[in-house]
Amino acid sequence: MSDSTEWALVTGASGGLGVELARGLAARGYPVVITARGAAALEAVAADIRRDFKVEVAVEALDLSVADSAAVLRDRLDQRGIDPGIVVNNAGFGISGAFIDHDPQRLREMLQLNIVSLTELSHIYGRRMAQRGSGRILLVASMAAYQPDPLLAAYGASKAYELWLGEALNVELGPKVAVTVLSPGLMDTGFNAASGYETPESMRSMILPTARVAEIGLSALFAGKPSVIAGRLNNLMAFGARLVPRHLSARAAYRLGTAQVNANG
Repeated sequence: MSDSTEWALVTGASGGLGVELARGLAARGYPVVITARGAAALEAVAADIRRDFKVEVAVEALDLSVADSAAVLRDRLDQRGIDPGIVVNNAGFGISGAFIDHDPQRLREMLQLNIVSLTELSHIYGRRMAQRGSGRILLVASMAAYQPDPLLAAYGASKAYELWLGEALNVELGPKVAVTVLSPGLMDTGFNAASGYETPESMRSMILPTARVAEIGLSALFAGKPSVIAGRLNNLMAFGARLVPRHLSARAAYRLGTAQVNANG
């Protein structure tokens, strides 16, 4: 059971994995701040967590794909007297398809959310945790971080950045501040609909429940691990990616992606 004054912050907590991460922290006794764009969805999640775990839940509706939004969130929480001891950077989205066809504004928003806001929140609260001498940060990356990803090029690159950032901070800030990177594979969330990506039929058996992925990530965080990949097959795939030249891996991923596009019409 946690100290009830130690809050946990979870971004992207209006659905999917973010909800399960918030619930997992609440189950461990932590009051949670949940943030995402949609106020109504957040309030529904908050009501469920309060009912099921009897912990305090604070709601902050905010779009972290907007520049300087991390500072806005910091200021709002400071005004409420909340200084999280756990920060879960879960918010993110992807864009699929040919890189040169991406909408520039949508691309900018993705990079702001996946890289800039994540980095700023980690910097803000990582500094405070280091000054206190304790804290935990969980970054939610992706299996896309482990190889070049044609047709998901910018998204995969943003997740590779996140992976290396988190593993570096694990060394810089540890052992007093634990930083862990969770890399999920395929999950049943709204990610595909938002990104325009469709899971290939051959890979659907690898889909993991979000609650299971959340528990894997939180267990690794509390164990102080630098990174964790959810799922045995995903671990094997990540290991195999190390053995294949990146260019060949990228070409294979591109062939799989274009074959799926052609199959869908």
